[in-house]
Amino acid sequence: MTNLTKHRLHFAITTIAASALLASASGTINAQTAIDTGTASVRPGEPVTLNFANADIEAVARTMATITGRNVVVDPRVKGQLNLVTERAVTPAAAFQQFLAALRLQGFTVVEAAGLYKVVPEADAKLQGGSVSVAQPGSAGPAGGQIVTQIYKLNYESASNLVPVLRPLISPNNTINVNPGSNALVITDYADNLQRLGKIIAAMDVSNASDVEIIPLQHAIATDLAPLVARLIDSGSSGLGGAVGAAAAGQTDTSFKTTLLAEPRSNALILRAANPARLAQVRALVNKLDQPAAAGSSAASGNIHVVYLKNADATKLAATLRAA
Repeated sequence: MTNLTKHRLHFAITTIAASALLASASGTINAQTAIDTGTASVRPGEPVTLNFANADIEAVARTMATITGRNVVVDPRVKGQLNLVTERAVTPAAAFQQFLAALRLQGFTVVEAAGLYKVVPEADAKLQGGSVSVAQPGSAGPAGGQIVTQIYKLNYESASNLVPVLRPLISPNNTINVNPGSNALVITDYADNLQRLGKIIAAMDVSNASDVEIIPLQHAIATDLAPLVARLIDSGSSGLGGAVGAAAAGQTDTSFKTTLLAEPRSNALILRAANPARLAQVRALVNKLDQPAAAGSSAASGNIHVVYLKNADATKLAATLRAA
């Protein structure tokens, strides 16, 4: 066998061996490529196409850390698989928001603290030290699917009055609290939901330009009528209308309750209400009561006498006469 023939034979054997080796290792190579696609071939900031099918949450979190350039850690209690697919390339920020949405569907969320993004169970997110911001109602706050804490300082409405309205709109695992001293709401929830709550708070925290009104009386005496109307307000009488009367009776914040005072010099009532609707209800009640005396009554016939006392005390004597 010539040297040329030996060389050709050696080359052929080497080629066959290499082909066999590649064929046997192709599964490992493809699998490794699939795992490393998010970590080795993707650069931070570049658009990406997501295609995770039953992928481990921790593996997806590592990929998100790479494409967004963020530090992401996963709580050991977070277990499960994610399906995360996009039809076309999206920005890293959009990919991260889709990752948050997928986590939320499985009862997990992300909390950011000092630049570290922690994947934790939703029930424990409020205890993980997420970001805190202070904003006036209606102002733009943080957005996205992360758990954050927002403080809303109210200018007109009572913070305590808004809790029953907002509580059903907040995730069961998250919280809403009141600081009476500063009349503020402290809400911990998803950032995108806080934007919606902020709009609701802004719509309700408005000034009532007509919250004080003077009602002149034509027939009744202010000092006599004021205690009667006040008792009806406090007891939630049907004269106020069911809902309004019940609200007046259930108020605990004295700075926002309905107040009624008599002004004897002008024979008028001074009314302060928490909102125009309640003001109108009380005004209607006063108009119903401010009517001329019925025919034949002592007031209608002018059967009223003023007796000036020289020695006795008028208050004590009046009590004695009433008892008689």
